[in-house]
Amino acid sequence: MTARETIAAISTPLGEGGIGIVRISGEEAFRIGKKIFVPKKDPTRDYPRSHYLYYGHIYSEQGELIDEVLLTFMRAPRTYTREDTVEINCHSGIFTLRLILKRVLEAGARMARPGEFTRRAFLNGRIDLSQAESILKIIRARSDEAVKIAASNMQGRLSQEIREIRESILNLLARIEAQLDFPEELEEEETALGREIENELGRIKELLENMARGAERGRAMQEGLVSAIVGKPNAGKSSLLNALLREQRAIVHEVPGTTRDLLEGYLNIRGYPLCLIDTAGIHQTDDPVEQAGIARAKGAIADARLLIIVLDGSTAWSTDDEAIASLIQPGQLVVVVINKKDLVQKISMDEVTRRFPGYPVVRTSAINNQGIEQLEEIIEKILDQNLGTIAGETPVMVNLRHARIVQEACEQIGEALQAAVTQPLELATIGLREAWVKLGEITGETASDELLERVFSEFCIGK
Repeated sequence: MTARETIAAISTPLGEGGIGIVRISGEEAFRIGKKIFVPKKDPTRDYPRSHYLYYGHIYSEQGELIDEVLLTFMRAPRTYTREDTVEINCHSGIFTLRLILKRVLEAGARMARPGEFTRRAFLNGRIDLSQAESILKIIRARSDEAVKIAASNMQGRLSQEIREIRESILNLLARIEAQLDFPEELEEEETALGREIENELGRIKELLENMARGAERGRAMQEGLVSAIVGKPNAGKSSLLNALLREQRAIVHEVPGTTRDLLEGYLNIRGYPLCLIDTAGIHQTDDPVEQAGIARAKGAIADARLLIIVLDGSTAWSTDDEAIASLIQPGQLVVVVINKKDLVQKISMDEVTRRFPGYPVVRTSAINNQGIEQLEEIIEKILDQNLGTIAGETPVMVNLRHARIVQEACEQIGEALQAAVTQPLELATIGLREAWVKLGEITGETASDELLERVFSEFCIGK
């Protein structure tokens, strides 16, 4: 594979729709476009004009009509990839798009690999790695806020902050190394210089901490907060899932154990996207099928950030309820739902508050949609209180890779600060250099080929 090869792919989802797009990028894009496209009107002397929409038809190699299209020639560098680009807007049907792509490949292009258009935009300097990843986040966003965050980072907000921090680190390294190279000239200023370096390290550390603090909120907005509905059989978990989703996603039956596998649904609760998992009822059983379902349920519970624990208010506290309470992991967010409020209540509230101290409790009748709005209010309040807030103009990360890098860099800066306070200043340079290299992986300035392959492989073909 070489960067000079001309690539092509379908850039819109396959299926019926008003418009489908086939994209071509590379040195041969214009030649291929002119070969397969016949304008409706005779071309003018300046054909093909850049960034001009032409109406005409695409024909097969045998001269058979494939489709009526609008085609745009776009000359580099004013394109997504900064290469000559042709975009064919045709009718969106799976066979139409495939026939046009086939014709493009016959004319000399090769099939693009996943993310190759965006990778070329990165390699050609149009965007950095953080901006490239933000494009993918826009495509996959699950909330309005996620779109806004990703769009802001696509414009370079996160990249700018990272570059400014890296520049500050370089300035510190230069000052420390100057002291090492010319100690006699800086001897009188050493104490003052040490304090200035400590203050600057503290400022950088605070910036990184603010970025890390908002990372969980950013990822939750982007990917959806993993949430599990947990309870014993017949407590009303599936009814609660249906009530929250406002649709009949799960089968509801009075026979206990109806749900034996994990059911998932995405919903937006007051701006927060949740990936909601309805788990199998937790209880003692000898049935191997139920045991397998319970094992999967426990795995989902362990991975969840938010647990919605459903208790059957019409039955007394049981050993199954006790077992469920013991599954809560440190740091998990929890809301307790006492369901079936429309029936005579037998559960002991003293037992509930004893086993779930400090957790909010709400009564519902999921099958009658009672208490659902109150539950949503409580979930919103829990997430507002526990997900990281965004300080001032700090850019928000929605990428787990970025969050880990910032956390690691923050630790390196912390070590450098400790060294600057208690040890010779030259020892602080170790952490500073490592933090500088780490942060460069966000923008791609110090990214390895392996990292680039991993990042761009997540993209779809055609983007």
